[in-house]
Amino acid sequence: MSTRSTFDWLDAPRAALRNVWSSTTFSGSALSAYAEPHITRDTRDGIALLSLVALLFLATAALLCSVFQLGTGYVYTYAVLTALALHIHLSAGRVAQVRALNLLGMLLLIVCGSSLVLLAQRSGQLHMMLLLSVAVLFMLVPVVPWGLREAGMTTGAIYLMFTASTWLSRTRFSALDLWVLQFLMLVAALIALALVSRALGLRKHDLTMRFGLEQAHLDMSELANRDHLTGAFNRRFLEQDFDRVVAAHHRAGLRSCFGLFDLDRFKAINDNFGHLHGDRVLQAMQQAFAGLAGPDEYLVRLGGDEFALLMCGDAVRQRIRAALDSLAGLAVGGAMPTVSLGLITFAPHTAIDIDQAYKLADALLYQAKRDGGNHVCEQAAALECD
Repeated sequence: MSTRSTFDWLDAPRAALRNVWSSTTFSGSALSAYAEPHITRDTRDGIALLSLVALLFLATAALLCSVFQLGTGYVYTYAVLTALALHIHLSAGRVAQVRALNLLGMLLLIVCGSSLVLLAQRSGQLHMMLLLSVAVLFMLVPVVPWGLREAGMTTGAIYLMFTASTWLSRTRFSALDLWVLQFLMLVAALIALALVSRALGLRKHDLTMRFGLEQAHLDMSELANRDHLTGAFNRRFLEQDFDRVVAAHHRAGLRSCFGLFDLDRFKAINDNFGHLHGDRVLQAMQQAFAGLAGPDEYLVRLGGDEFALLMCGDAVRQRIRAALDSLAGLAVGGAMPTVSLGLITFAPHTAIDIDQAYKLADALLYQAKRDGGNHVCEQAAALECD
């Protein structure tokens, strides 16, 4: 049996440990980018809840210590820790990084643990209130959606502080108290780490599933908005996105251009050279305008050999001519595909919708065809501005 197969049974535990080791580590960059704001928000909410619960417990503990006269040391310590919890609760909403938020939570728990260590050394006894406080510290760890790394560092720091303190001062405590403290810390730490691992595993699984579903939805939307043959956008997409694109042009202070065009004598191309060549011409049309694939400029196939385009700027006609000149490579039998185009332009803040733009451009397209084809008929839209 090979060494590799001998340790195969360790692969699953190692993978599970890697998954819960850090709350910000995911399997891919796209998934990490998607999960980052969710993890940040959840961590911020977790730190806020952790500090709020700690605040309520510490304030109640300070009140009980005062009522039952456990000493000024107890009252003062719990009061100061209450103020710290309040400060962290107020600060959590202004912190934007997960690492800084994790440090805030670790700071609160470790400072609380250190203060309780000093309180135990000063009083010389492990009072029931101290033991209860230690248990609460460990119970608060799973409230924050951090990774096993941060949770392990926090619980480990609290455990080591109490263990070192009581060991160095063991003559001041009874053996039973020391063993009770050790048992309490170990059990509470194991439960806390198990809950942290379970919660983070479920949270990562949920984010991965949501990311997959949203990506699938985007892919389906993309397919629904694309023409199958050419890959250009379709009429449905144009009707949905026209207002957004025009508004984007206007915000940038650019004039918008909307055009309708079709191939001259496209039926003759199909009849003389075959429909396969006709399909190649349509696909080449999309490739010729591939440079317009940005969020605010694109080509649309309306159906058959009819296309629409939505562009912006002052050099639109030159850009269109450069794109159409790239079709020269499709010349067959000395015949190169040509187009007739009706193009309207409208200044920023012109009030126009898709129906108005389509009607105006369609009239210009028919004018270009009446002029013999292979021609661009352009006109500024004379519409009222907002």
